[in-house]
Amino acid sequence: MPKLDPESSDARKKLNRQIPGYLCYEKQPDRKHSDTSIKKYLENRLSTCSDDVKKIQEAALMSQMITTWSDLDRLVSSFTDSRYLIKASKYGISTFFDSGLIKDFDLGYLYTLEKTVLDVIDRLDEKIKQFDDSIESGMLSDSSRLTNEILEDLGAIQDAWLERKKLVADFQKLGLV
Repeated sequence: MPKLDPESSDARKKLNRQIPGYLCYEKQPDRKHSDTSIKKYLENRLSTCSDDVKKIQEAALMSQMITTWSDLDRLVSSFTDSRYLIKASKYGISTFFDSGLIKDFDLGYLYTLEKTVLDVIDRLDEKIKQFDDSIESGMLSDSSRLTNEILEDLGAIQDAWLERKKLVADFQKLGLV
């Protein structure tokens, strides 16, 4: 097993610390469990973010803040899409989960992709709070900017997750087993 670079090692430590039941991917018996743990954790975090946006949406509806309605609809829809992408990840015939030996597979990149998703979700929490504050204070001019920033972050989550999904799915094709 190749030694992880410092960034990948830090990513793995954060994943282990933050996600209950996450055991990494070095040992074959831990892979499916770790995959399930990270997917559940990310789905729950995105669901909480989505619920927060729905509360903001309700407040905007009650206050008749018409200009924010379409922005909030787009956000709710994008959170749903992101959650579904993670939940529906299937890896087909990949031997990644069943291989008894990972030879030169770069697990560091996998850990880095997963940490990227966690980091972006952490940023989302702050941006959703800013969005809520802007609605409460009536600063509707910030809603479009924040909507675009949140949508960009959701796009970054989807991109990183799709790259992770491809990496795991292509494991057998890489000739590493």
